[in-house]
Amino acid sequence: MLTKINNQNILNLISWFISLIPIILIFSNSIADIIVVLASIFFIFHSVKKNNWNWLNEPWIKIGLIIYFWLIISSFFAFDKDLALSRSTTWIRFIFFAASLQFLFLSKNKFKNRLIVCGFIGLAYVNCEMFIEHITGSSLYAKFRFHFVDGILFNGGHSRITGPFKDSPKSGIYLAYFMFPIILGIGQMIKIKFSKNLSLIFAFLFLLINLYLVYLSGHRASMLFVIISLLMTLVYIFFKKRKTASIFIIFLILIGLIFNKFNLFNQEKLKAKELFNKTYTEISDYSNSAYGSLSLTSFKMFKSKPLFGIGLKNYRVACEKDEFLSKGHLGTGYGVSPWKGHFNQGLQTYYQATCSSHPHNLYLTWLAETGFLGFCLFLILLFIISKKILKNKKIINEEIIVFGILLSLIPKLIPMMPSLNFFSNWNAVCFWLLIGWLLSFYKSENKF
Repeated sequence: MLTKINNQNILNLISWFISLIPIILIFSNSIADIIVVLASIFFIFHSVKKNNWNWLNEPWIKIGLIIYFWLIISSFFAFDKDLALSRSTTWIRFIFFAASLQFLFLSKNKFKNRLIVCGFIGLAYVNCEMFIEHITGSSLYAKFRFHFVDGILFNGGHSRITGPFKDSPKSGIYLAYFMFPIILGIGQMIKIKFSKNLSLIFAFLFLLINLYLVYLSGHRASMLFVIISLLMTLVYIFFKKRKTASIFIIFLILIGLIFNKFNLFNQEKLKAKELFNKTYTEISDYSNSAYGSLSLTSFKMFKSKPLFGIGLKNYRVACEKDEFLSKGHLGTGYGVSPWKGHFNQGLQTYYQATCSSHPHNLYLTWLAETGFLGFCLFLILLFIISKKILKNKKIINEEIIVFGILLSLIPKLIPMMPSLNFFSNWNAVCFWLLIGWLLSFYKSENKF
């Protein structure tokens, strides 16, 4: 009896840690990753103790395990075997983590609600810090670190708002990951406890705030993700409730007209024009843009090792080799360090960077680093999860949070959309947290 109580206490504690991940991700990749590992280990321990391994019969988990073993095998053919193996051997934690959310840690509504509330706290905090940086030049967290930790005052620079994210300007992508499930989740809780009208007011206002902040972040990929999510929302509402869709469209138009009529945010208008022109130029001349060069390099790597790929996290290693540099790079030392061309304007005048830390595209990352088989296995994984969702599509109407999670995930899975490194810890924790959260709403035939 005592052991059962202790196990329940540990489960409850880890579920709290998991709920705090959206907040912890703001400050520490490592601590978030430790929680992923703890959740995975306890899930395996729980399976051993109950002698229940039915979850292994779940199709997406089966293909996930096959991918894991393929990543290890392909690592032996990588340019930097040690680097590839260090990533591939530990990648299994994300499969176990998502499975633990589906079958254990998010199996009850109170655990799901806890995650929503903690996610809202994280989202609101990032919102505040971004506004503070926009007004004062740096976030409160940046000021705290400057005065009491390392004496370095970080910010997003001239064109970006980084908020409380110290290592890189990830504020925009953070909002793009969590704003839709959190807004819809909190809105649903307000609707149940108070009223539908109050829920709608909250959702509209908080959505507008986050849309504006995604724009302020200066992260163009996040803007594209959010625009696609909004279009998906309009289509969904139009087919479900046309009156609500019309109100939503009119509301957005009125806000835009007010801003334009009174010439609000003139500085932001110039910034928007600059972002639009830059994006249009890159799309219209994609092959000669930085992203086009990175894509070309990815294909070169795939062609050099079509079966096994160059190995996980090896793009940054392989792109320094002459065989993958563009003609203009040969003998220049231009590819010695990732993104050197972005800091050497003289070199960038003649040709764009072909060397970076990753291809900046989800599918090209799989193709270049894991080879054709790894790429196909990943597509199969996405197909299996998509099939599960479509087979039980009524859940999307019954659980609004499911729709919110899909709004976050689908834009990031569109081919040729720019992306963070799929195999980096921060991005992987975000992605697999959403996958596990999504699957926790779908009842499995394999009881746990």
